[in-house]
Formats: sequence, C-alpha cells, structure tokens
Amino acid sequence: MMWRALYLTLCSLALAGIVHIAIILLIPDVGTRDAYGVLSGKIPPLDFKVLEPQEAADLLSDMDPFFTYGVCRFNLSQSGLAMTGPNTASFWSATVVNQDGSVVYSLNNRTSIESRLDLILLNPLQILRLRQVQPPDVENAIIVESDMEAGFVLLRFLKPDQSWDKTASSFFDGVNCRAYEMISAPAEQPVASNEGQ
Repeated sequence: MMWRALYLTLCSLALAGIVHIAIILLIPDVGTRDAYGVLSGKIPPLDFKVLEPQEAADLLSDMDPFFTYGVCRFNLSQSGLAMTGPNTASFWSATVVNQDGSVVYSLNNRTSIESRLDLILLNPLQILRLRQVQPPDVENAIIVESDMEAGFVLLRFLKPDQSWDKTASSFFDGVNCRAYEMISAPAEQPVASNEGQ
C-alpha cells in the first residue's frame, strides 16, 4: 500500500513538472498575443485599416455587431499622429489605446469640433514644439498629449444594418492616418513706412 501511494505521488509530481515546463515554453508565444502585438504584425505604423468582422472579434473582447471597426497604429517616438475623417451626421467614436491596452483618450462625433474627426496625438516634447511653432492647422483639431511610446487608435462607425454599408464605407474611405508635420504660420510682412516721401 505504501509503495502504491509513493508511486502515485511520483507520477503526480512528474505530471505537474511536465505541465509547468509546457506553460513556461508557451509564454513567449501566447503572452504576446495582446491587441497591440497582433496589430504590430498586421498593420504598418500610420496605415489605416478597416477590420473585417473576424479580425475585430479576434482583437476585441467586447465587439459590438452594430459597429464597423477601423484601426491606425502609431509610434510617437518617431512622429506625432494626425488622424482626420469626413464630416458626417452618423455616430462614430475614436479611442486612443496604448501598448498595454489602456484607454488614453476617447472622442466621438458629439464631442469633436463640427462632428469631424480631427485628432492630433503628440508626446510632451512634440507639444513643446507645437507651442513654439503655433501652426494654424491645429485650430479645429483635438490635441491629445501623452507620454506613451506607441499604441493605436480604434475607430468605430455605427452601422445598424446592411443598408448602412455604403455610408460606413464612404466614411472609412475618407479617413486619413499620417505623421503630423508642424507647419509654421507665415511670417507677417513688415508694413512699408511712408516716411520721407
């Protein structure tokens, strides 16, 4: 009886060791399958992509079937992000998500200026430069400052049924995701003096 108990204990320990080693070996592969990790392999930085329903389901745990999803990946260590979209009366929302999957900022057609997607995302150093340059193209933009290195913007567009396919497609066709380049305001020309004439 004692030998049987010892045998079962040794078998249990061996099985536990095998399971433990298997888990450790799977961590590098399974542990990096977060949303940002998956997107990094599929979407180049500053490239906007409309997600197919299955792709959205793989990335999002709480996917809403009444929305169409698009995503833009960025890296603020390389450049700021400017994301724009067409004016529409339909509901849309944009969510800025960092590498860890935390929501940094969110806006929609009701909180944006004139219901238009016009988002500029910068790190603190780029914000300082923006204040120095004071470019004119930021007047109607939502400017978000974040110290994150990289992340993505998840764009959702309400599509209650298939009759909205054309509207959603037209909206996503007009979305632009690019590096933000600061354009200086034109210098004021000095007024010519009429003295001495």
